[in-house]
Amino acid sequence: MAFDLIALGTVPSGEVPASGSEIDYAGRAFLQCRRFIDLLRHTVGSEPEGAKLRVRRSGPDFSPYIEVVVEFDDANDAARAYANRCDREAPTRWDRTAGAASHPPLVIARKAG
Repeated sequence: MAFDLIALGTVPSGEVPASGSEIDYAGRAFLQCRRFIDLLRHTVGSEPEGAKLRVRRSGPDFSPYIEVVVEFDDANDAARAYANRCDREAPTRWDRTAGAASHPPLVIARKAG
């Protein structure tokens, strides 16, 4: 089995992700990623066997960076097609109707100075 992955970002491309300079960046970015995964599942559908949406954090050698990735079995046609759909058909804005009650808008605080 040859596993591959596609990085999808922290939030839809038309939205502003948490910034590394924000208070509790890791917590805020993780929440945004979980919300993005929910939106992808609502828009593209649930992962087929051989594909998985997950949150990935960069290694400790770098500034922390948290993003959504889709891991997939490259030998599995359905998994590869799903990963490509996530990459090509990901919503560009938060869907205000899908799960709006369970996902209130995130309030972003910035460090002073």
